[in-house]
Amino acid sequence: MLKKYWDHKVKPSQWVIIKDGEEAFRGTFSDGEIFIKSLENNGMISFERDYIPAMQKLRKHCQKGYKCEQTLRRQIIKLKKELKQLNKG
Repeated sequence: MLKKYWDHKVKPSQWVIIKDGEEAFRGTFSDGEIFIKSLENNGMISFERDYIPAMQKLRKHCQKGYKCEQTLRRQIIKLKKELKQLNKG
């Protein structure tokens, strides 16, 4: 029997799966869902149905983070130029 719950005592909150009275998984919700699928299929997951969609979601998340980093770097460079102009004048 599986017991699933969010552990909000840790930061960030983690998805916990208890199997047969012992903690079997702790991590993100999506990783937990893949873990459950692997339990249902004797440790196997589908590359096309499980792994690829998870990696696509991760890739989008990383691309957004990279774009934010680029924007921040550009803003920092712009601010440094403005500071130089103010210090000269």
